[in-house]
Amino acid sequence: MGKLTLDGIEPPYVQVAEDLLSGIEAGRYKPGDKLPSLKDLAEQYGVAIGTVKSALALLRDRSVIATRHGTGSFVRPDLDLSRLDTTLLRDGPSSAELEEALRLLHEINGRLIALEERLSAK
Repeated sequence: MGKLTLDGIEPPYVQVAEDLLSGIEAGRYKPGDKLPSLKDLAEQYGVAIGTVKSALALLRDRSVIATRHGTGSFVRPDLDLSRLDTTLLRDGPSSAELEEALRLLHEINGRLIALEERLSAK
């Protein structure tokens, strides 16, 4: 845990959410525990408060945490750690899947260009 290394693969808010989730899995934050404040998390990860808000919203949407206005964010007391899945944070395809899709698109594009050239030569 600490400042993020922006790898360009996952958005910063997903990286923060994944690290918080890892902390929950590792027992750093237990069900019912209060998470650090927005300001503290932003300083800890070296990101903007808006990034932390987005990370917490992602965890809240996945029913990992609950937020009480004016009080803070807490790990849900009813959270079943045995069923916790870090892949819940990934809304879309992985970077490897995107790279493979891009490679296939380039391959298809090359074939289309070759086909067009053959058709125009006739």
